[in-house]
Amino acid sequence: MTAKYPAREHTVKLIDELAKVIPESDRGKTHGIFLQGSPTLFRDDTDREMLFHQEANFNYLTGVIQASCSVAIFFSLSSDASTSHVEHHLFIPAADPAETMWSVPPPTLAEAQAKYDSDKIDYTSAIPSFLDSAVKSFGGSVIMHTLPETMDYPALPETLLAASSIDRNTNYLFEALHIARLTKDESEIALIREANRISSAAHEVVMRELGSFARQREGGGLSKGERTGKEALRQWEIESEDDAEAVFVAACRRLGAQQAYLPIVASGTRASTLHYVCNDRLFPSTAVPRQPGDTSFIPSPLVRGCCGTLAPPHSHEIEPTAFHDKAFFPQVLLIDAGCEWQGYASDITRTIPVGNGGKYTKEGGEIYELVLRMQKECEALIKPGVHWDTIHLHGHKVLIDGFLTLGIFKGDAEAILQSGVSAGFFPHGLGHSLGLDVHDSRQYLKSTFLSLPLSSTSTPSKLYTYLRIRQPLLLNMILTVEPGCYFAPQLLEEHGVWTNEYVVTEVLKRYVNVGGVRIEDVVVVRENGVENLTTIGRERDYVEAICAGEL
Repeated sequence: MTAKYPAREHTVKLIDELAKVIPESDRGKTHGIFLQGSPTLFRDDTDREMLFHQEANFNYLTGVIQASCSVAIFFSLSSDASTSHVEHHLFIPAADPAETMWSVPPPTLAEAQAKYDSDKIDYTSAIPSFLDSAVKSFGGSVIMHTLPETMDYPALPETLLAASSIDRNTNYLFEALHIARLTKDESEIALIREANRISSAAHEVVMRELGSFARQREGGGLSKGERTGKEALRQWEIESEDDAEAVFVAACRRLGAQQAYLPIVASGTRASTLHYVCNDRLFPSTAVPRQPGDTSFIPSPLVRGCCGTLAPPHSHEIEPTAFHDKAFFPQVLLIDAGCEWQGYASDITRTIPVGNGGKYTKEGGEIYELVLRMQKECEALIKPGVHWDTIHLHGHKVLIDGFLTLGIFKGDAEAILQSGVSAGFFPHGLGHSLGLDVHDSRQYLKSTFLSLPLSSTSTPSKLYTYLRIRQPLLLNMILTVEPGCYFAPQLLEEHGVWTNEYVVTEVLKRYVNVGGVRIEDVVVVRENGVENLTTIGRERDYVEAICAGEL
């Protein structure tokens, strides 16, 4: 029998954090926590349901992935902030015949009691009388902690909002929840491990399907206009970004999982767009970098941005010469995609070769190996107490060293670092916290700066602009480690790369067509290092062997 989700353990952990920030003047009083689960959402002005996703904080305290539920928690605080008398009450909607003719009914009270970890479970219709009797039993006054109304959380019941005997407080719960969620217990780690197992399998399916047609594809394939849809009934031939996305999503769904976020499936030079989610193009041809000073940019149907929008003309715009119809050109395919399992997310990126018999081009392979080195060296630095800034900065140092070896950079490594030019190639943060949200505890982590190391204040601030973690790591945090190297025209221009004294432009031009490479794994911060939860391989030989149909 599957163990219940440890909702009451999470509740105690949250209350311990909440007790630290509640003012001393309010200790000795009875406190409550009230969270509302997500409702069923509908597409604008229709009765068509959208995919349900539970509000993460509610999920953390209940383990319930069911619409329109509520949870009320009561506890007492002593003067020294120790807690006692914790009561956990879960409320679920009753089955409504007018609804169950369309949708699966919610669980009965008996089914919910057997499934969920709560002291008492009742129907949501009982909330008004429950709150009234609870307040009376606690002496007629309760401080009820709720999430801020200024943020986009599910609306609270009118009964709670109108209760004069309940003193609602929105000052402390948000931060306490995010601190509690920063570290994971072993039950949460197991759920994230399963999400990563399924996602890793889906990434492997995409690679193998590419590999099964690697030799055939070099002779060309059907153009998008020639495809009838019947091809998919016979085989998983992948000739486009949306083909790859469809295979990935199908593999996850067959294993019972939903997507944790919109998949990013970007081929060729589009891999330089960090959150490219259009996924609508046949694999394009090779492209050539615009030369400095060349103003002959002419928008055409072949030069388009994401989802069909015209791309803005940059002075170093990448111009694809043609999309393939009967010929195919080697490039990379960046797939950043992951599923969620029982509300817990995964987040994996692999950048794989397509064309060229499933092998990277010379330049693509060199950039891949550099990013893999960035990832491995940063991963090796992870342990409790190490500041994330320090690890992120090491990624920049490795990129600079690699570019010096490749001849893209010249000069002194420290001077290059201090110039900040590496931000033009590695603009984002090294990774982020992960859990019930893909970017877990993001608001707390991005707004909290705890004792930045000297190296952060003595190097250019633009190296840290998009970091989602700015503090020392904690035991049992779950993180992504996702360095990247990109050749995005707008970034090269924004950071003055083409005119930078440390950049060898003639060498750089040879690498622009790579587009971008990112490798992302999910790891747990353990006492002596990391546990990597991502099971799909990342070594170049392994990736090429699968994509070439050799494994």
